[in-house]
Amino acid sequence: MQRRISKLVATAIAAGAMLLSGCSAPTASGGGSETPVRFQMHWSWSASTAGFAVAQTDGLYKAAGIDAKIEQGTGSGTAVQLVANGQADIGIADAVPISQQIQKGAPLVIVATMNQVTNIAMQVMESTGINAVQDLKGKTVAVPQGSAHAFLFPLFLEANGLTESDVTISNVPFASMPAALLQGNVDAIVGGQDTAVSLEQQKAKFKNFLFADYGVSPVAHSIFTTQSYAEKNPEAVKKFVSASLEGLASARDNPEHAVEAVKQLLPDSVDGTVRAELKFLLPLLCAADAKVIGRAEAAHWQQSNDLLTRAKLLPAPLDTAKSVSYDFLPPESELTSCK
Repeated sequence: MQRRISKLVATAIAAGAMLLSGCSAPTASGGGSETPVRFQMHWSWSASTAGFAVAQTDGLYKAAGIDAKIEQGTGSGTAVQLVANGQADIGIADAVPISQQIQKGAPLVIVATMNQVTNIAMQVMESTGINAVQDLKGKTVAVPQGSAHAFLFPLFLEANGLTESDVTISNVPFASMPAALLQGNVDAIVGGQDTAVSLEQQKAKFKNFLFADYGVSPVAHSIFTTQSYAEKNPEAVKKFVSASLEGLASARDNPEHAVEAVKQLLPDSVDGTVRAELKFLLPLLCAADAKVIGRAEAAHWQQSNDLLTRAKLLPAPLDTAKSVSYDFLPPESELTSCK
């Protein structure tokens, strides 16, 4: 579908160029004639957006001919709404809310994948003696209510031979979970890099169980746009995606430079926190047997859709033939290998 769209757009551009042959057209890069792109992030400048920070501070967007107007975010759900409503051109968000909005009729399309798997993880104190998921039987687990954590946790148990009846689930606000674990109010918490880093900073001795390592690995944060914007601005999408993936690859190769990039854009950021979260997050760029940074393979999309449908996060598997297009990725030879 996207290749057909691109050909139509290219024809229209060529026709327009003939009509405007007497005028000087702006160049793609150099000379201050970059294409403006409104980019909506899912979160603020932090470890989770460090790749984009590198792309911005290193001038990768400008070098690609893009004037990136980047807005910090307050969550994936909000980012999806802003792009769907036309208040932003391109966004980054978890694949779950993107997929949910697509199934509700939002004309969105995923054009690249950042995190190949979810960053959701369970943490337990070493002193509890929980060395395997099976050891949770009879234990109390804190889970933030109404979140993807709550919907995926039953699958995490099922994949490891347990059911919800084997544990006691305690609904605890996300921000309160590290304290609940440290105080011994619960035996385990279901969080992510935020809770893991919080525990590290308090010198806690704990074990981390990444859901993706235990059978629950849905595709996570992805770059997306509207079908309309992709149809009308295919080159802008390609250039933005290419520069963003270059930033992500740079962050993976040089995490300390990524810490500096975040600091430059958000001076109040805490280097130690960003550094610790990057250690947790950067491996997700190449998880789930990904071959290159930026692309989830077809088999992984199928597995992800099956998981999200079983978790009732989606009413039916996402039709990736219509909702995921990698036509906007750089050529295979230019993508960063995960080997």
